[in-house]
Amino acid sequence: MQHAADPLQLAGFTIAVISHRRRHRLADLLESHGARIVSVQGVRAVPQPDRDAVARATSDGLTGPVHDVLATSAAGTRAWLQAAPGPQRLLETLRAARLLAADARTADTLRGYGLRDLLSTAAGSADELFRYLLTHAPTGRRIMAQLDAPTQAEACQALRDQGADVIEVPTYRTEPPNDVVGLRRVVELITRRQLDAVAWLDPLSTGHVLRFAADHGRLPALTEQLDAHIVTVSRGPLAAGVLRAHDITPAVPPLPFDEETAMMLARSVLDRAVHATIGTSTLEVRGHAALLDGRLYPIQQGPVDILRALARAPGAVLSSADLRQQVPGLAHVDDHAIEMAVSRLRRAMPGVELVHTVIRRGYRLAIY
Repeated sequence: MQHAADPLQLAGFTIAVISHRRRHRLADLLESHGARIVSVQGVRAVPQPDRDAVARATSDGLTGPVHDVLATSAAGTRAWLQAAPGPQRLLETLRAARLLAADARTADTLRGYGLRDLLSTAAGSADELFRYLLTHAPTGRRIMAQLDAPTQAEACQALRDQGADVIEVPTYRTEPPNDVVGLRRVVELITRRQLDAVAWLDPLSTGHVLRFAADHGRLPALTEQLDAHIVTVSRGPLAAGVLRAHDITPAVPPLPFDEETAMMLARSVLDRAVHATIGTSTLEVRGHAALLDGRLYPIQQGPVDILRALARAPGAVLSSADLRQQVPGLAHVDDHAIEMAVSRLRRAMPGVELVHTVIRRGYRLAIY
C-alpha cells in the first residue's frame, strides 16, 4: 500500500479489524485509504502481569546465553525487572546482551538500572525492533522479548520460523472485553456476508471471537462465509493456526506488521471487485459502492449486489429468478422487492442510465 493516503484506493470496502484494542493502528491505516472500518476488541490486554509467569519466563531465559533483549515498553520493562527472580543475575545477562528499546522512555528506564549500551529505531516502536531483527539474520540467536501486547507474539513466532530461539516475557494479561456488542456485531456481519474482509491480528482475540460464535450457534455460518466469500487475513502464523483449526484458510503477509497486513488486505479486496466495460465507460463494483469512470457512488447492500450480478454478465438479461438465485439477500423476496432494489440502485447513481429494464424479461447493464 502506498504511504500517501489515497482516499479512493479502498473506498467502497468494509473491513473488520479484530485485535486486543478497541481500535488498532491498522484500522487507522486502512481508513486513511478510504475503507469503512469495523473495529472489534476480541480480548483486553491489561498491563498487570502475572508475576509467576514473568518469573518462569525469566528463569527459562537465564538457563543459557542471551544475544538480544527486546524491551517494548517502559512500564512493561519495570514490571519485568521488579518481578524477575534474582534481579542481579538478570541485569548481568542484560549487560552482556544487545539491548533494543522501543522508544526513548523505555531506553531511559533501562538506563535507570545502569544499562548504557542501547539500540533503538527512528520510528520509536516495538514493531520496528521486531522488523529489524527479522531482516537481520536472526538464525541461531537467542532472544528474550518483553511483550506488552498479544500481537507481538506473532513477531516472536516469525523469528522462531527464521531459526531464532525466542523467550517471551509477557508483562500483560488478557481478559474478555467489557463490551460484547462488538463481538455480536462482527459475528452477524460475517454470517450475513456484509463485510468484504476481516483482519485477525492475534491468536487470543481470534480464539475468543470464534468461541463467542460457537457459544451462540453461529460458528458454522461464520466459517462458511470466511472460507468462501469474505477475504480473511491473519497478521501472523499464530492467528492463522487458530483459524485453520476451524477449516478457515487465511492469507498471511510475509511479515507480521501493519503495513504488510494492510497491503495484503488491499490487494485481496481489490482483486475481488467486479469489473465491466460498457462502451467507453469502465465500471468497478465494490463491497458497498460502484466506481464508474473514476467517480465513486455509495450504494446500499441489496442494490449493489444486483449491480454486481449484472456486471458479471454485461449485456446479458437477468430475470428476477436469476437474481434471486445469484444474490443471497434476495433469495426469499418477490419480484416487487427486486424492482424496488433496482429503483434504489438507480437513485444511488443519479444521471447515470446504467441499468435497463427489459419488459417481461428482467434487467441488464446498459450498452452505450
